[in-house]
Amino acid sequence: EGTAAADRVLSTPVGERAARTSELRLEEPETLLAVCERIRSLLETSPIAARKEAEFLFQFVSNHTGFIGLLDEHNYFLGEAALLAGIASRMLAQREDAVRWFNRAESNFRLTVSAVADWSRLGYHRLALCLEERRFQDFFEQLPTLVDSFSKLGMADEIVKCRILQGLAEMETDELETATATFQGALSEARELRNEKLMASCYVNLVHTHGMLGNAEEALACSREALPILERQKNRVALAQVQLGVGSLCRAKKQHSSAIQAYRSAMTEFAAIGMHADVAATHLMIADILLDLEQESAAVQEILSALPVIDEYKMVPEGMAALSLLRESLRHQKINRQALRDLHGYFEDPAKQ
Repeated sequence: EGTAAADRVLSTPVGERAARTSELRLEEPETLLAVCERIRSLLETSPIAARKEAEFLFQFVSNHTGFIGLLDEHNYFLGEAALLAGIASRMLAQREDAVRWFNRAESNFRLTVSAVADWSRLGYHRLALCLEERRFQDFFEQLPTLVDSFSKLGMADEIVKCRILQGLAEMETDELETATATFQGALSEARELRNEKLMASCYVNLVHTHGMLGNAEEALACSREALPILERQKNRVALAQVQLGVGSLCRAKKQHSSAIQAYRSAMTEFAAIGMHADVAATHLMIADILLDLEQESAAVQEILSALPVIDEYKMVPEGMAALSLLRESLRHQKINRQALRDLHGYFEDPAKQ
C-alpha cells in the first residue's frame, strides 16, 4: 500500500501535489516513508530527480500546518528529506549545497527520539564529503568514532559502508594493496548480512583496485559478480563506475584504445544521469592516456572539454591550485601532467554510496 501511494505521489506533477494532499495521503507517515524510500532508490538512477523530489518533500513538510503522525514525525521527515537532498547534491558535486542540506538535516534530527542513530547516518555522509574534499587526515581521525557509534547502535550495514569508505580513502592515498584487503573484508561482512547492494559496492571498488594493480583476472571476476546485481537494481551510477574500473585495468595493461573506449562509455552514462563532474573527471583521465600516446593536441581538446564543467564547481584551495597550474600550462602549450592528475582526483569520485 505504501509503495502504491508513493507511486501516486511521484507520478503527480509537483505543482499539483499540495492541492491533492488528502487524495494522495501525503500527510500520512506511511506514504512519506514510502516516498523517502523511492527517493533513496532514485539516487542510484537519477541523482537530479532524487534531489528535486527530496526538495519537494522538504518544502511540503515545512509548509504543512496539520499533524504528521503522533510524536516527532514532522521533524523526522524534515531531517530525512534534507539528508536525501544533501546526498543527491553530494553525488552531483554540489558540495556547498550538500553542506547546507546536511545542516538542515541535523537541526531537525536533533528533535527526534532516534537522534543518535539519525546523527550517525548523517555523520556517514559528512565523512564521505570529507573524503571527496580529500581531507584525508580529518577522515581517518573521524572514522573510528563513527564506526564505534554504529557498533553501539547495532547498525551492521552502516559499519560495512564505513569500511568501504575506508577502502576508498586508502585507494585515493595510493595504498592499493591495503584498499583491496579492506574491500575484501567489507565484502565478507556484506555477504554475512546478505546485503546485495553492499556486496555490489565492494565488487565495483575491487574492480577499480585490481584494475589499477593490473590484476586482470581478479578485476574481471569482480565485474562479473557486480554486473548482474547492478542490473537488477538498475544502479546506473555504479554501472558507470564499473566501466571506469575496466578502463583502469586496460590502462594498467597498456591497452590504451580499450581504456579510452571504456572511459567514454562511462562518460556517456555519467552525462545521461546528470553527473557532470564525473564527466569532467573522465575527460581528464582520457587526456592523461593521450599524453602517454604522445597525442598532446588531442589531450588538450579533452581538457578544454572539461574546463567549462569544472568552472561550475567551487573547489578547495588545493584543487584551485591544480586548476591554475593546468590553465597556465595550456597557455604555454605544454600540459602540466601532475596538475592534470591532481585535478581529476578532485572530481573522480567512486564514493557514491
